[in-house]
Amino acid sequence: MKNFVRGTLAALMVGSAGAAFAADLPVYKAPPPAPPVFTWTGLYGGVNIGYAFGDSSRETGGLGYLTPFLPAGVTFGAPIAPFGSAWSVDQNLHGVAGGGQLGYNYQFNPWLVLGVEADIQATDAVSHSNTAIGLVDAFGPHIQSINSTKNVDWFGTVRGRIGLTLPSIPNVMVYGTGGFAYGQVINNVGFADNFLTQGISSVGHGYFDNTKVGWAAGGGIEWSPSMFPSWSLKAEYLYVDLGNTTVNSIPLNGGFPALAGFGVTTPIFAATHSSPTRFHTVRAGINWHFDPFAAIAPSSVAGALPSIKGPPPAAFVDSYQPFQVRLKVAGVIPLAGHGTVFDSGAGYPGLGSIGVLSGLTGWNGVVANASTNTSTSIIPMIDAAYYLTKNWAIEAICCVTPHHIQGTGTIASDFARAWLFPPSVMAQYHFTNFGAFQPYVGVGVNFTTFWNVRVNNDTWSIPFPAGAPLAGLGLGGVFSSFQYATVTPSWGAVGQVGFDYMLNEHWGVNLDFKYVGMHPTVHSTVVSFAPQAPGLGFPGSPAIFIPVKVSLPINPIVVSAGLTYRFGGSLLSPLF
Repeated sequence: MKNFVRGTLAALMVGSAGAAFAADLPVYKAPPPAPPVFTWTGLYGGVNIGYAFGDSSRETGGLGYLTPFLPAGVTFGAPIAPFGSAWSVDQNLHGVAGGGQLGYNYQFNPWLVLGVEADIQATDAVSHSNTAIGLVDAFGPHIQSINSTKNVDWFGTVRGRIGLTLPSIPNVMVYGTGGFAYGQVINNVGFADNFLTQGISSVGHGYFDNTKVGWAAGGGIEWSPSMFPSWSLKAEYLYVDLGNTTVNSIPLNGGFPALAGFGVTTPIFAATHSSPTRFHTVRAGINWHFDPFAAIAPSSVAGALPSIKGPPPAAFVDSYQPFQVRLKVAGVIPLAGHGTVFDSGAGYPGLGSIGVLSGLTGWNGVVANASTNTSTSIIPMIDAAYYLTKNWAIEAICCVTPHHIQGTGTIASDFARAWLFPPSVMAQYHFTNFGAFQPYVGVGVNFTTFWNVRVNNDTWSIPFPAGAPLAGLGLGGVFSSFQYATVTPSWGAVGQVGFDYMLNEHWGVNLDFKYVGMHPTVHSTVVSFAPQAPGLGFPGSPAIFIPVKVSLPINPIVVSAGLTYRFGGSLLSPLF
């Protein structure tokens, strides 16, 4: 018993001494958690604007005759073709360029970042060049001239990026970039040879309008401010080479024998014009960075908590996120596109409308056997929505889409091309009782405007039916060319069905189908040449101006797929 008491007292004394000693020790606070290390890894998207200008390259070409020159009244001998020529002329491509980009970076270590970026740019870059060459040969003096206009409507690139950073300033990156380039190039060239002493001209025209491919390379600097690590600013230089465009002439007059011994046989030439499309761009941009694949950082006290095993939390949480943005790729597929063509004017005085004298137009003004086809298009698209409740939302849809209208039948040519801006506003109902799978339906209104409308200036022949007044004069038809076109805006209803599959409360994937009511009217002017018809009171080849109206039901189906991002749930609550 005594030993037990002594042991107890000894333990109490040791404990008291230990407690007193511990109370005398200094107190150390745990260091605060380190801030997250800055990284360029992740997805990003943004916008940019800048200026495009040419690289002082030259356009080249040449002109040579295919048929001889036959003066009036000459019925024998061996006429000689006039001299041809070659030329080289400067171009001055320049214009504003702006668009958007989307990319992904991966930072391998504190100084190396590798990535890939795709961008698309709209531009009004244009160049004008012209030259005139004076010649004197057996037929006297004549002046050959060319006038070239080239546009780059849009271009895009898909490029790799190699970035270098310093550990001391990790939020600044200097990078080089290079890869594939593509763009829409339009080259419109007029050719003419004016015979001064004969009072006649040989006229030709060439046109190119298509997507060209090439390469792009450059570099830049990107900086992410410390106070806004999800954003970055960049300045970039890019050189774009879309290769050469070659335009060959199509004769607009010449080569037709004079009627009843009147007039002359105007010679036909062949001409070609080659134009390189190479330009520099300097631009500034802003990017928003996000990484949907990043792991959530563990809590600083998680290590002190007991481990409790259980089922993992569900990936999708049905929370209210009122703001939504979708970035998608869409296919625009016209359901109709077959227009009705009307001759809408009286035509040239003395000749009347082409419909009246050619027999092509019926009593209602419809040009017989004439129609159009409208092309499909694949485009990027962005949608923005606000959810009034978890079920009801208002969505705005924005994109631009290029189309061309191909004439068929008696107007068989590449009639016109245009860019469409078809914004739509939708009211949507979202079904939320299927968990992560959230289908929806919507109705709304669309207003489509048309810009950068241009005609191809192809030349085609309109034959006259037997018995038509002009056919009775010995003319088999006229050569025609569209000179310009305008398109009226269009209102229409929109129907929509689709679904989101939400991977978590913020990110999801989307598939969407829309029907857009779109029925614009195209107004154009056709210039037709009645070859060598002085018997009608006109020297040479009289021009017949034909106002044309095309009623064009496009009514496309738009199929789109892409990413959905929802946010703002911690800030707002449903309105209703």
